[in-house]
Amino acid sequence: MATSHRILIFTNAGSIIMPELQTIIDREQAKRQLILNSLLTNVENFRSDATKAFSDYSLIERSTLENIEADDISSYSVLTAWEQELMPIQQSLSDTRSDDNFSIFLIKNLILNNDEIQPKINQIISKREIEVLHNFTNQIYPINEHDEYAEQRQQANILLSKPESDIIQIKNHQIDYILYAEIARLNNITVIDLHTSLFSRILGNLRLRSERKKTVKAENERLQFIKNRLEILSNMNGGLIVEIFEIKWDLITIFSLRNLYEKKINKLSVDDAKNAVKRLAIFDAETLKFRNEQIDKLSINSDQVSLEITRSMTTNIDNLLLRIFDLTNIQKNQLLLYSKEYRELRAEQTAIKNLQSERM
Repeated sequence: MATSHRILIFTNAGSIIMPELQTIIDREQAKRQLILNSLLTNVENFRSDATKAFSDYSLIERSTLENIEADDISSYSVLTAWEQELMPIQQSLSDTRSDDNFSIFLIKNLILNNDEIQPKINQIISKREIEVLHNFTNQIYPINEHDEYAEQRQQANILLSKPESDIIQIKNHQIDYILYAEIARLNNITVIDLHTSLFSRILGNLRLRSERKKTVKAENERLQFIKNRLEILSNMNGGLIVEIFEIKWDLITIFSLRNLYEKKINKLSVDDAKNAVKRLAIFDAETLKFRNEQIDKLSINSDQVSLEITRSMTTNIDNLLLRIFDLTNIQKNQLLLYSKEYRELRAEQTAIKNLQSERM
């Protein structure tokens, strides 16, 4: 089905303008991005949603829209113009059927009885609805000497005479179908269209099995790489990265404390700065609040924590902080870099394993 055609735009005066080439992709960027995000999150979920979109776009709907297309006019453009221009007019005419002021106006000016007014209104509105529809389609499919658009115009009149909800549903089905198909094609993802021939579906299933085998192979290779890299990172600085990860510390916060500590040390005299006792006292003062917050987090689910356990937690926290504080600037920067890599690899590892579990 063609998707790149003239875009139909109406002015307030009612004349039609068709100035540019534009595709459905250009006009549906928000929906396209949502679909693309679903692919990046989970290929199999994307494939499932795409299969449903293909299934929802029935053969009857496809045929109906193909019947209103011409070489330079797309069905999508026609439906977009209908939604923006004709539908509001149709809604206004429909509302007029039950407009009391309009009824009173006709009763008074046409000298009608109350029991005559509704049939008369229905007659007037129905005739006007047909006129408005035909004016609309005549602008989209201009009548010329050979009337090359005669068939499309006739089919458009039939389609656009359907209930509003039916037309919107067809349009939405078409949009979903084209967007999913376009994203699947660009990313080499096979999606089975149940409305295609048996032969096409068989070929699609063969490609699908091949893709999934390649995906599993690539995932397993990636998992092995991640495992090897995590082992290397875990052994750096005596396992410091793993300990920080497991306790869920924010290194930026820790290094901010370290900066405060270093500022206090720099203000000391040369002799005092060499004094380990005084340096340790400053360390205790600068980290006291953070240490207490961590102890509270560790004991939050306990009614009462013994002094012995509290002292043990304090010692463990201090030891970890001291190991970070004693790093050189180069080691500090490496720790930031490698900790970020460690977190990202762990998250990727979990995501891949979850995807594999879902497929089982």
